[in-house]
Amino acid sequence: MKKYLAFAFTLLVIGSSVVSAQPQSSVMPTGKRFIIQSAMNYGRNPGGCWDIPGSPGAIGKGLNIQVWNIDGGVDRFFTLTDSPEGGYYEMFIGNTRNSRVDIAGGKSKNGTNVHTWERNNGTAQRFLFHHLGNGRFKIYDRNGKILCLAGRKNDNGTNVHIWEDHDGISVEWYLLDANTRKAFIPSRTQQLAEAQLKGDAVPEGMNFRIQSAMSYGRSQEGYWDLSGKGQEAVSKGASIKIWTIDNGVDRLYRFEKKRDSEYYQIYVGKTSNGVVDLSGGKTSNGTNVQVWEVNNGSAQDFYLKHLGDGRYKIYHRSGKIINLKNSNNSNGNNVHLWSDHNAIHCEWYLIDPATGKAYIPSQRQNTPEQRPSQRQSASGKRPSQRTSHKR
Repeated sequence: MKKYLAFAFTLLVIGSSVVSAQPQSSVMPTGKRFIIQSAMNYGRNPGGCWDIPGSPGAIGKGLNIQVWNIDGGVDRFFTLTDSPEGGYYEMFIGNTRNSRVDIAGGKSKNGTNVHTWERNNGTAQRFLFHHLGNGRFKIYDRNGKILCLAGRKNDNGTNVHIWEDHDGISVEWYLLDANTRKAFIPSRTQQLAEAQLKGDAVPEGMNFRIQSAMSYGRSQEGYWDLSGKGQEAVSKGASIKIWTIDNGVDRLYRFEKKRDSEYYQIYVGKTSNGVVDLSGGKTSNGTNVQVWEVNNGSAQDFYLKHLGDGRYKIYHRSGKIINLKNSNNSNGNNVHLWSDHNAIHCEWYLIDPATGKAYIPSQRQNTPEQRPSQRQSASGKRPSQRTSHKR
């Protein structure tokens, strides 16, 4: 057991070094041209603006991005566009829609150049914009490194490169409207929209056991569980299955709303970095539901809908639901993703581990004397079993 726990912990540490936890992404306007200027220059002088060295008319491949005094060249214009991954954006340069801002060689080493490349849908071309307030942004690459000025200098010709996340004026940027030259500041309306919750709210920070409606009130089976034994340390890539209840921490799940997002992340056990995730970031029917480190990717975004009497559907942001493979609630059966449908095998109860009772939202919650027992209706009759094709 000790050897297994040490191995699981090692996996988690190794995985954490590969994918860094990311800050919250701001929702950015796409299709809008910006001039990107260093906070060292903003409001002081026309310097510190991203620039492509060489002729401003043609954007070559593999040219390092530098800062320079602002001018009217199209190589000073950067347009954000959605990437294949939620929360991240790609940037094309000037009028060349096939060009992209890119991390040289896809590397994550401190000091790696930020340069131009042709579009390739790679992660080295995905960037996250984190608003610090009043129009100041940090810009992160997919590995959690920040885009900053080399040597903390803002002289003409200074390179833009990546470095470990840290604070300082040389790592902050303003996005200026290409026409008005005014800094983009997310509006209060936009910020509120980002903060709204999709679906129904559940208590945050509270540990739940999650049990299938096929088992609830009938047996002690059907609880979410991580593959493997003794999951005191949550290992990266462990599949979520169902099993008979026990006191393992891998049976505990808590919902935490992502900042400035309408979705929850579902944390596992007592970890601060292990969350429910879709294998490979896929959303096709049958995709395995697993555990992975927090990475702010869309594969970790979920919401819930309360169906009544404590029954929930758990949705991925794609609109697909988490349900039991092949409608089977036997020990060891996988939990996977499928298109939304109505059936008992895609409904779940959130069980308070302290009381063993299902969580029911307060506005619908009855007193213990009035509450229907288990899955019986208020009339005392058990709802008819819903059927569907096997998933």
